[in-house]
Amino acid sequence: MTCLRTLPTWLLATSLLTLATTTTTAQAAPVLPSADLADLASWACTGVCGSTAADGDIGLSPLASARYGYVVTSGSTAYNSAPLQLDGNSRGSGTEANGSKLLSGSFQAAGNDDLSLRFQYVSTDGKGYDDYAWARIVHAGDNSLVAWLFTAQSNNSSTGQIVPGKVVSNKDFDPDAVIVDYQDFQFHSKTSADPLDWSPLGASNGSCWKDNAEGCGHTGWLESRYSFAAAGSYRLEIGVVNWGDEAFDSGLAFDFQGLQAAAPVPEPTTPLLLLAGLGVVAATARRRATPAG
Repeated sequence: MTCLRTLPTWLLATSLLTLATTTTTAQAAPVLPSADLADLASWACTGVCGSTAADGDIGLSPLASARYGYVVTSGSTAYNSAPLQLDGNSRGSGTEANGSKLLSGSFQAAGNDDLSLRFQYVSTDGKGYDDYAWARIVHAGDNSLVAWLFTAQSNNSSTGQIVPGKVVSNKDFDPDAVIVDYQDFQFHSKTSADPLDWSPLGASNGSCWKDNAEGCGHTGWLESRYSFAAAGSYRLEIGVVNWGDEAFDSGLAFDFQGLQAAAPVPEPTTPLLLLAGLGVVAATARRRATPAG
């Protein structure tokens, strides 16, 4: 009796290698270098911007970068060009008093590229003087809005009213859709007996507007994620505003580790075609092994 012949060793090895190669999905890789937060020279700052190592109550972000960036109202000048109109504010007669804004250099993103950033809002103010902060992606050409990444507002209401606050309307920014584990976020309140400690706040450091003002304190590090809908040239814009007066300062700390490219989609038909090819080879081997009748 004649036995079926097996596939040649070289063909079997080549087929298995092809199968292994075509079914491997490439992992996302960074295409935008991490921000050099020790040197923000390439970023355009209006007001007071900088970077720091862990400082007082505001430690390093979970990304474990050596430093994080920030914008603060302390020491900033009059600020009358906020990029947004408040959706609501408990001090209706107030207005932007002073603040800072930081605009990144332009970067390229492809459709489905992901951007992940960490933010922490820090404030010594409270209700009636509703300081606020924001972060958003804008088009590099005209600074028009692409997407909101983060908003926060000082008040003495609940945690959910501090982030996102009433900075923009709910239809424009949904924290549940952008901020990771937003439902678990809790604001860290401070009082004069346990004052806020963060040196970028300058003369306001170690103070709170009112002991019962929940807006005095910090949010902890929160992660925002955004997936680009289309390829283009973009910038990051990060800012903070002192509302109503220039007393009791606020700031926004931030950190990130670059833009992540969308993982390539593996070719779904290649493994199937390969298996079909193996079937043809096997059938051919069987026919050749059958004795002539």
